[in-house]
Amino acid sequence: MAGFGYVCAVVLAAVFVRAGVAKAVRPQGTVAGFVALGVPGAPVVARAVPAVEIALAVALLSFPRIGGVGAVVTLGAFSVFLARAVRAGVTAGCNCFGQARTEPVSGHDLVRNAMLAALAAAALSASRPVVPSLVAAVAAVAIVVAGVVVLRAKSNR
Repeated sequence: MAGFGYVCAVVLAAVFVRAGVAKAVRPQGTVAGFVALGVPGAPVVARAVPAVEIALAVALLSFPRIGGVGAVVTLGAFSVFLARAVRAGVTAGCNCFGQARTEPVSGHDLVRNAMLAALAAAALSASRPVVPSLVAAVAAVAIVVAGVVVLRAKSNR
């Protein structure tokens, strides 16, 4: 499937742009959310995270393999942090997409991050931006839609 990895990189870039912009446009809410989560150095981290997310999006679009590595590392580190927060019983939301979702951190967030990491892993197969085949585009979109359905089903329980 020619271009499947790049389609995954594009989809993941869109997610990072959405998350970064949501945090950047509400800096006070981002700081408050990070403080509630117990992020060390929350005011500084709250300014850095949106910039990192936007930079990852640019890397995924321009150099998908490098962006994929950065995304895997970032998602992995954040997942470790979230798993610790879940185990500690933190009741704050993850603030992953700004204040769009306010439920306490949970396994749902870890499943979402695993799905995003799978997109990042697929992006590793793309050495450069390409025009994907129709089959690759449809397959990637179908996988993303299936992931969204799974996440919605889990959150409605």
